[in-house]
Amino acid sequence: MELSKESQETQQVLNGFFQGTAQNDPDVIAQYIADGIDFYIAESPYMPWTGKKAGKAAVITALKQLIAAHNTAEDDFEMDHIFIDGTEAAVFGRIGRTVKATGKKFKELFVMRFTIANGLISRLMMLEDSHQIEKAFKED
Repeated sequence: MELSKESQETQQVLNGFFQGTAQNDPDVIAQYIADGIDFYIAESPYMPWTGKKAGKAAVITALKQLIAAHNTAEDDFEMDHIFIDGTEAAVFGRIGRTVKATGKKFKELFVMRFTIANGLISRLMMLEDSHQIEKAFKED
């Protein structure tokens, strides 16, 4: 089945976004984020990049915090399924990371929902088990 033009454009934006995330490069990621982005990751007091963020600058700051908190050489990111319907997309997968401050590792399921407008990500919502991930940030 051939993707519609809208779906193909959405796929291109996702490809660029995930290339930037694979490189842990906020400058590359920023190229795919709209100025007025609506961003949400389930909030945690242990992870300052979580919660609702509005605007590109706030999201880039959050991404820099996220990258700085982890030993990125040990990242383990798997995308199981990508669903695209025009300007909407959902990505299901697993992410594993090591927390710099504690040396603890975690691997959790996630789902990300994207909305693309004018070739940029205008909405990004990431659902993950933040409570399980918090355990890796807590000192025992």
